This record gives sequence, C-alpha cells and structure tokens, in this order.
Amino acid sequence: MLELIGVSRRVPHKRGDVPVLHEVSFGVPAGHLMTVIGATGSGKTSLISLLAGLEKPAQGVILFHGEDCDKRPLHPNQVGYVPAADDVLDEALTVRESIMSALMLRVAGLTKDQRVDKASHLLVAVGLETLATERVASLGLPQRRRLKLALALVSDPALVLCDEFTDGMDARSERELAALLKYVAGDHPARVVIHATQTVGNLAAYDTVVILHEGHVCFHGPSRAVTHYFSIAAMDELYPRLAKRPAERWGDSWSRHRDSYYDAFQLGGLGEPAPTSHEVEPAAESKPPSKKTGYVEIAPAPGGPPPTPTLPTTFAQAGHLIQRRWTLLRRTRAQWLRHLSVLVLAPLAAVLLVLPNRGFLARLAGQTPPPEVLWPAAYTCMMALWVQILLALMMGVRAGAREIGIERPLYERERAGGLRPGAYLLSKLGFVLPLVLLQAFALGVLSDLLTGGLPGDALPRLLLLALTGVAFACLCLGISACSANSERAHSRCWMLFFYNVMLAGALLGFPRALGNVIHPFITAYYGWSGSIETLENTTVFVPITQLVRTWFATPAQAFLALTVHAGLGVLAAWFGLRKRR
Repeated sequence: MLELIGVSRRVPHKRGDVPVLHEVSFGVPAGHLMTVIGATGSGKTSLISLLAGLEKPAQGVILFHGEDCDKRPLHPNQVGYVPAADDVLDEALTVRESIMSALMLRVAGLTKDQRVDKASHLLVAVGLETLATERVASLGLPQRRRLKLALALVSDPALVLCDEFTDGMDARSERELAALLKYVAGDHPARVVIHATQTVGNLAAYDTVVILHEGHVCFHGPSRAVTHYFSIAAMDELYPRLAKRPAERWGDSWSRHRDSYYDAFQLGGLGEPAPTSHEVEPAAESKPPSKKTGYVEIAPAPGGPPPTPTLPTTFAQAGHLIQRRWTLLRRTRAQWLRHLSVLVLAPLAAVLLVLPNRGFLARLAGQTPPPEVLWPAAYTCMMALWVQILLALMMGVRAGAREIGIERPLYERERAGGLRPGAYLLSKLGFVLPLVLLQAFALGVLSDLLTGGLPGDALPRLLLLALTGVAFACLCLGISACSANSERAHSRCWMLFFYNVMLAGALLGFPRALGNVIHPFITAYYGWSGSIETLENTTVFVPITQLVRTWFATPAQAFLALTVHAGLGVLAAWFGLRKRR
C-alpha cells in the first residue's frame, strides 16, 4: 500500500545542504502498524514530514497505492497527521468541540447530526467519552495525545502518521497508547499507521520496526528479530550498539542482509516464525550483496483506496474559524478584558489631553480669535489628532501582533489536515478588523462627544482614524505570519510602532526632500496629516502649518496610502502563512 524507494532528503544549511535521510527504502501493507525508532537527529521527523506531504524528497519515490506521490500528491483527507508538539490544541474549547471543529474544517457535506454522531464515535474510539465536556486546558498529557489522534482521524484517513506519540509517557500510558494505535490500524479496511519514536521499551506492540540511525535505515522487520540482528541481549542496548559503528556502515550492512531477512520473515505477510541463527546471519557477519531491489513489493489493497471525503470550501472554513475565534475570545477572560480596557481607556486618554485646553477651542467660534487663543488652540488640535493616531496604532499592535504567531503550531496542524492558508487569513481579518474598527470608532466618537469636538469635518477624520488602525493591524498580521514565534512578532510590531513615532515627520518637521523619501513608509504620518488637512478651512490650519513645516496629505491621498499599507500587510501575511515552519 505504501512504498518508499531510495528516498533521500537534504535540508539547507549555511555551509551547504545537509543530508538527513539517505536512500530510505521499505514497504508497508494495509492494516499495518509500523514504528520508526531512532535517537534525536536520526531523521524520524523528516521521514514523517515527507510521508505527510509537508516536504518533498531530494530524490527517490514515495508510492501510495502504486501512485507516485510527487506526481499525484495525497489528498489532505487521506492523511491523518499527529504532530509531536502538544501546543497544537485550542485550550478554551471542550474535547467534543475540538473534534466538531476539526470536522467542520476537513469534511464537507455532513449535517449537524452526522457530525455529532461522528464526534461521539471518535470519543469512544480514543477513550475520551467521559471527558467530552471538559476544556482542553484541563486535560493531562495522555488525554491530549488521545485528542490529537482523534482530530487526525475525523476524515477516516488511510495513512495515519504519528510523531513521538508515546514519548514522555509512563510505562502504562505508553502501552495503552500503543494499543490504541494498533486498534486504529485495524479499524480501517485499508489503513497504515506509522509511529516515529525514540522509545524502545514497547516494540512488541508493533507489526514491524524500522530503525533509523543518522538518516540511514539500519533494520526493518519484526521487533523479535532486532536483538538477533544487532547481537544484543536486550532492547535497552540498541542505541549504545548503534553508536559503536558509523551510520554508513550500518546502512551498508542492512542493504546486504535485508533481502535474506525479508525472505525469512515473508514480510509481505507477517506472522512467520523468527529465524534461527543458522537461517539468517547477524549484521556483524559478512555476506555477499544481494541483487534484489532492496524494498518490499506489496500488491495494492483489494478494490483500491476508499473514497476520500471532500474538503469544505475556503469560505466555509473561514466562516467556521471566525466563529471559533470569537468564541475563544468570549471564553478567555484575560483576552476580552485587555480589549475592553483599550476600548475604554483609549478615549479617556484622548479626552484628558483635550479637556485642559477645551476653553481655547470654545473661543474659536465667532470673531477672529486673538493670538493668545489661536496658537494654543492650534497646538491642542494638532496634538489631539496626533495622540488619537498613536492610540489607533497601539490598537493595531494589540490586535494583530500575536494573533497568528501564537497560533502557529495549531495552524500548521490544521493546514496539514486541509485548512487553506487563504481561509485562515480571511478568518484573522474577520476577527481583527472588526475589533480594531470598533475600538477606533469608539475612540473618535467618544472623544468628540466628551470634549465637544475639534473644528473641521469630523467624518473624514473618523474614517482616517479607523483606516489607520486597520492598516497597522494588517501590517502587524503580516509581521506575525512571517515571524518564527509570537514573542518575536510582538517585539517587531512594537519596533515598527516606535519607528512610526520617530519618523512620522509630523512633529519633527523634516525637510520636504527627506520627507518625500520617508513618508510613503510611515502609516502614522498619513493618518495624522490627512486628519490635519480636514482643518484646512478653519482658523487653526494656518498656525498649524507654521508650527509644523511639512507636507500634509489630502484626505484622499491619505485614504489611498493607508489602503496600500493595509494591502501590503495582507500580502505579507499571505506569503508568511504559505511558508511552512
């Protein structure tokens, strides 16, 4: 059902590409549970990534039901991928909700009742039916592993790939999880389950074992033959034994002995008795090279692969993710309290700045105000608009800086299961932009209501304030998507904020030539200068132009520039989400 023929992989390095897998060859029949074992750095995770379609081999062929996976990649719903990381779950969802969410993202055409029935079946299958209503945050490590497996099984995949599924468990939990994998392998008429681990204490639970050492296959066969092949008394001696010879020699030794082991065990149909010492020589002995191909040829499963469920549309995935994200916000008290504090405190900060000078603004109406009124009023208008723009930028940072980075492991797991990057990006825009718009409009409207408002046209200023927050939030989303983790994204977004403060040119009055070079890159400048331009027909505009000798964008120019900045942020987020991490 699954065959690897001479598969190699190299990863880029500053000193050149480094090989991590060397001509890996083996085959796996349907209904089979295989474990790939090896120490850290042996290539286990790289092998799982190749089989899951997350990476492409540098050379060699991967066949699934006789089809070349390079020419015809596996459908996401044909693969159930269980990553090693334990931070790939939504902590605020319940166990049942997590499975229902996975069904919404991976399987199209199901009614609500069908999804409920499917979720209930999976809960029973993985042993979580008594914890269905518990929040994921309350689960222990063994229960989290079971939930990750359930999420991978929602589409009834024919190929299930688990990375370090039992690692870090106590002996009892390890046996139970291995037994669960055995059940999963037999629960589907044409399913292969492959588990990559560095634990050697429970190999008897698996049908066959592949041993990797520094990217080389050193053994492939039943676990009962491992001690004989490596001439060791117990499995605990395996890694010290491997360390005594270079990986290349182990790989060459296996290539010479492999066909005799395959013949002795009839590896296409397991269950034959183990070879005696006179039937197959240990690896330490010398033996002439075989002329066979070096991999197991397995006939396709009868009837071919079962039908594969179709994925929901991009908009269906995005709609569910938006609903899920708002649900998570509502349930996570710390998050909604932070956003609520921004909604309340930002207008209050702007009001406190204007109120002490509110008398100067009130005396602008009527006759031409004297200089002792005009100049303080102009300065108050200028600073009030500048503070509002800075608060809008802060809203963008708070809403977008961590939004993608903190969910990156979750996103990568769901993407391996068929989540489209475009759907995920739409969902983030559907959450972040309404949040920023609400906060920006509250800032502008409440500031005007509590202070009596600034002179000039208030509607363009309000729209510019909102668009400034949206543009900066989009830029922060782009940074978050392109950063390795949420902490780095957060620091980069605040660095961009401080660059906007320093280089805006609005308060420093850069020379025109220098400003023409800098202004196109500064979001804050367009939000502020466009707002200042709305005061053009008021008495404070001329004094402002004297206080700050710089070029002011018209509202139309500011709208266009801010839209471009928002588009660049969305584009950066798109490219960042398409790149795997």
